[in-house]
Amino acid sequence: MPITFGSDGAAERYETDVVVVGGGIAGLSAALGASQAGASVILVEKSPRDQRGGNTHFADAQMRFPHQPDEYGGREYTVEAMYSDLMRISRGRANPELIRTLCENARETAEWLTEMGLEWEPGYPHTAGYRRSPKAGGQGLVDLLFRRLEGEHVAVSYETGARDLIADDAGRIRGVRCIGPEGFVDIEARGGVVLACGGFQANVQMRVAHLGRFADSLILRGSRYNTGEGLMMAIAAGAQPAGQWGDYHSAVLDARSPKIECGVTALYNYQMGIFVDQEGRRFLDEGEDFRDHTYVKFSKFIIEQAGGEAWCLFDQQAYQREEFARAWRPVGPPLQADTLKALADQMGVPSENLLDTVGGFNAAVQPGDYDLDRLDGKRTAGITPPKSNWALPLNQPPYIAIPVTGGITFTFGGIKCDTSARVIDTRGKVMDGLYAAGEPMGEIFYYNYPGASSVIRGAVYGRIAGRHAAARAV
Repeated sequence: MPITFGSDGAAERYETDVVVVGGGIAGLSAALGASQAGASVILVEKSPRDQRGGNTHFADAQMRFPHQPDEYGGREYTVEAMYSDLMRISRGRANPELIRTLCENARETAEWLTEMGLEWEPGYPHTAGYRRSPKAGGQGLVDLLFRRLEGEHVAVSYETGARDLIADDAGRIRGVRCIGPEGFVDIEARGGVVLACGGFQANVQMRVAHLGRFADSLILRGSRYNTGEGLMMAIAAGAQPAGQWGDYHSAVLDARSPKIECGVTALYNYQMGIFVDQEGRRFLDEGEDFRDHTYVKFSKFIIEQAGGEAWCLFDQQAYQREEFARAWRPVGPPLQADTLKALADQMGVPSENLLDTVGGFNAAVQPGDYDLDRLDGKRTAGITPPKSNWALPLNQPPYIAIPVTGGITFTFGGIKCDTSARVIDTRGKVMDGLYAAGEPMGEIFYYNYPGASSVIRGAVYGRIAGRHAAARAV
C-alpha cells in the first residue's frame, strides 16, 4: 500500500512541482510539458544513463498523425480517418474519448517535436502515407529530448526505480518513494506524479500470469527495465485496472534475434512472400491487409498457433524490389537455394510438403495488377488459406527463407485514465495527484496494434499529463 509522509526509512527527501517516473517518450514529453508550463520537475529513470529511454530507445519511433494531401508524399489522412483506424483495429473496444483526444492532438504534438529539434525522414507513400520517422530513430529522439531537459534544467536521477506512491491521510497522491544508488529516496510533488514507466513486458512472472504459459519464452524487443512496478504501485494505491491485460504488442521477428532488447529485427515485407510452418504448410492469409494492420496479429499467431517458429519464403521477384530491402531488418543472411527441395533441406522441413505448398500456391494465383501501395485484390483462388492481396507466384530462383517468430514489444493492460491523463480509482473517482501516460495507460490497444501509434500516443498523453500536473502546482 502507499506510504505516508513522515514514514521512516528514506535516506533523502526532495520537493518539486512534478515528478515523472520513466524516461521514454511519454516521460520525456511529460517532463518537458511540465517544465515549459513553468513547473519544477524531477525525472527518475530506473536504467543507467547509457540505457535510458525505455522502449523508445529500441524503436524506429515512427509516428502516425493527420496531414494534408501530398504533404508528406501520401494522400490526405484526417483526424476522422485516424480515429476510425484505431477504433476499428481495437474492434470498437478502445476508449473512444481517449482515442479522440489522441487523434485530435497528434498533429500538434508532432509539430511540437519538430520545434524541439526533431528531424524527420521523408514521408512513406506506402501504407497510406500517414507515418513519419525520425531520422535518428528512437534513440536519437530520446537523446534529443534529454538534451532539451538539460536546457530546461530538469533534474534527472538515473538508476532510480519507483517503489511506492506516497499519499496523505485524505488519499491524495503527494509523491513517490524510489530506490536509488544511495538507498530509498522520497520525492514530494506538489502538482502530481506522472507514471510513464512502461508495461510489464520485461517481467516474466507477470507475463505468464496475464498472457499465458507460452509467454515465458517471448523475445523481448524493448527495455529490460519495463517490469510493471508503476502499474503495481498504482493498483495498490487504488487505481482501476483497465484495458486488455491478456494481450500485447508484438512483431514478426527474425527468430535468430537476441532474446532481450533485440530492437528492430522485424520483417515487415512478409506480404511479398508466404509463411510456412515447420511442416512446410501455409497457415494464414499473408495479404489480408496492409502490414501495419497485420504484423502484430500474425506474430502472435506464429507464437500461439504455429508452434512458435515458422519460415518466410520469397523468390527473386520480391527480393529484388526496392520495397523489400526497406522493410526488413534480419540479424543474419537468409537461407538461399536454387531449388525448393534444396531450400527445404536447409530449413529442415519436409521437402515434399514444401514443393506441394508452393506448387499449389503458384497455381492458385490469379491475374491482376500488383501494387503494394493499395489493397490490390491480386489474390489466389481455390486454396485455404487464401492470399487476398499481393499474390505473385514463387517461381524465380534463387529462393530465400528467413526463420521467424513473434516477440513482445509492450503489454496492452494498464490503468484507467481520463482525457487529462488523470488516473481513475476503483470507485470511478479521479485519484488526485496521479497521472499515467504511455504504456501504463489502458484502454488504447486491443487484440491488434495499428502501426506507428505508440510513440505518438506517449508523446500526446505525456504532454497532457505534464501540463495538467504543472497547473496544479504553479
